[in-house]
Amino acid sequence: MAEDPRLPRNWAQARAQIDRGETGDKIAQEDPAVAPLGTDAEAGGAATAGEDIARSARRQTPGAAARAMAQAPRAAGRRRFVPWLAASLGVALAATVAALLLAA
Repeated sequence: MAEDPRLPRNWAQARAQIDRGETGDKIAQEDPAVAPLGTDAEAGGAATAGEDIARSARRQTPGAAARAMAQAPRAAGRRRFVPWLAASLGVALAATVAALLLAA
């Protein structure tokens, strides 16, 4: 399988792609870093292979499936919240009605 020539082959290219907003996880804006991508690996004497950087970038570039997956946790959180809210309101309503009936 031939690699896409637009994919980064080193960490500087990957960072530039992120800063241009091409990965979909942020707007196009330079983002200064204390420790740029790949610093730890290079300091340890084990530079990351270009194929690995390209594979990582390919997996991080959003498509329709990635955008849908990014929305899924938020939707799941809302689905879990609604039953708890309904149950809490029901308990509060029952307690209020019981208090009113006992006071009368």
